[in-house]
Amino acid sequence: MNSTDRTPAPLQGPSRRAFLHRTASAGLLLGAGAGLAACGHQTSALSTLAKPRRGGRLRIGITGAGNQESLNPSSAAYTLINLAMATAVFDTLIILNPDLSLAPGLATSWTSNRPATEWTFDLRPGVTWHDGKPFTASDVIYSLRWMAAPGNGLAGLVSNVDLAGIRQSGTSKVVVPLKTPDLLFPQTICDGYIIQDGEKNFVHPVGTGPFAFQSLIQGEHSVFLRNPHYWDHPKPYVDELIIYSLASDTARVDALISGQIDVCSQVPFTQARTGLGNGFSLLRSPGQSAYAFYMAVDKPPFDDVRVRQALRLLTDRQQLIDVALDGFGTVANDLYGRGLEFYDNGLPQHQHDVAEARSLLRAAGHGSGLTLDLQTSDIAPGVTAAAALFQQQAAAAGVTVNVTQANPSAYFNPAELYLKMPFAQTFWSGYNTLQLFYQYALMPGAAGNETHWDSNDTTSWIQAASSASSAAAAGRQWAAVQQQQWSEGGYIWWANVDNLDAASDQVGGIRPGPLLNLGLPTSLANAYFIA
Repeated sequence: MNSTDRTPAPLQGPSRRAFLHRTASAGLLLGAGAGLAACGHQTSALSTLAKPRRGGRLRIGITGAGNQESLNPSSAAYTLINLAMATAVFDTLIILNPDLSLAPGLATSWTSNRPATEWTFDLRPGVTWHDGKPFTASDVIYSLRWMAAPGNGLAGLVSNVDLAGIRQSGTSKVVVPLKTPDLLFPQTICDGYIIQDGEKNFVHPVGTGPFAFQSLIQGEHSVFLRNPHYWDHPKPYVDELIIYSLASDTARVDALISGQIDVCSQVPFTQARTGLGNGFSLLRSPGQSAYAFYMAVDKPPFDDVRVRQALRLLTDRQQLIDVALDGFGTVANDLYGRGLEFYDNGLPQHQHDVAEARSLLRAAGHGSGLTLDLQTSDIAPGVTAAAALFQQQAAAAGVTVNVTQANPSAYFNPAELYLKMPFAQTFWSGYNTLQLFYQYALMPGAAGNETHWDSNDTTSWIQAASSASSAAAAGRQWAAVQQQQWSEGGYIWWANVDNLDAASDQVGGIRPGPLLNLGLPTSLANAYFIA
């Protein structure tokens, strides 16, 4: 913990080869709510009451991604480990707090004109890059245009930006014009990393963030040193950060318990239930990451809305959570985005109702029975268990569900299975506005349109909501989108999954955030060893 040797010892145990679970825009990031509970210890006390101690080597174990691990922040949306490395080195203009409020980052303030078609960012003075160069408006302008490049995982953040019209105003302001009004552009740009003007290869990346890059061995570990000139003084507290790439749940938990790491991301449900033992705390918070079954609405029998409604009624959501997630989740209501602005909490909760499901299936011509093929894969904890349990639940109404296992590497690959499966499972997380999710999931031809949804009404409502110049107008349009999805859509959203991480009791400052494991991106700068 206090060693000054900067060559990390290799961790003992199983191979740490990684697997890339998800497409860039959907991400792997399991959600987390603002609330915090502990298993065996009051973790919140560690986070808010303990006295920080300067120094030490903080070692974090995160699900790895093998040769996909990169310090290029355009890949930060691919995996949690890439996100962690990016947030160690780079900053964003605006920070998303654990309660989903916004805080100044490299921008100290932001304002828009009345129709929200142009946003002005006041830049923080006195910030320097890790190589000593001053941070300037040209870095921001370059970064926003870099994000828009083909293949950049952050391109969606600036899809509405008039790139040619971005300009500097005075010495410390950047003006960002938009193609259409967007009241929530500050929330969107929270995920956009600011890189140095001219940066292209990221072999030895230079940022303004809390830690300076030292080294990376893909599939093994990355090393970062404290930035003594970080603008958010006195952070960061630790002298050195090591991020270990550990693909196996067992390897991460064993490394924590044996003292080889100080913090473990994504604790498996069974381990969280049985406990970690003395000296360790479970960081648990209600999550925003959501699990669903989905149906391609253009493929029989799912092209009949009555079949889709019946399958929703056959889903015993609480039982799925209790069994497949070991209780670490909350019941979802066939909509994504609980907790986000404009989420419709007023719609009645869909209930488990076998009799009504049977009635709908008879009306749809399936009174003598229905056989479905459900494709599943080990894409996230509890997914395959949920498929097996849903098979049993559906049988109560005479529905036969044949469950087939697909290769995880093909499941979210558009060149193989993704968007080609009529009945399958999914999980989504990392979206901090309804706009980002629905544009990606429901628009015709969108890269994440799993249900093959194609509705002129939906497209019109999403476009109107995204470009609304008042919150009231946007709210009406989002309500229409959600009402339609709740009653007719192709998703069966059954759970919001709790965020489960763990840490040594000697570590404080880690507060799970609303969207991300370990409270990224704020926790790396905030983490400390307790005095």
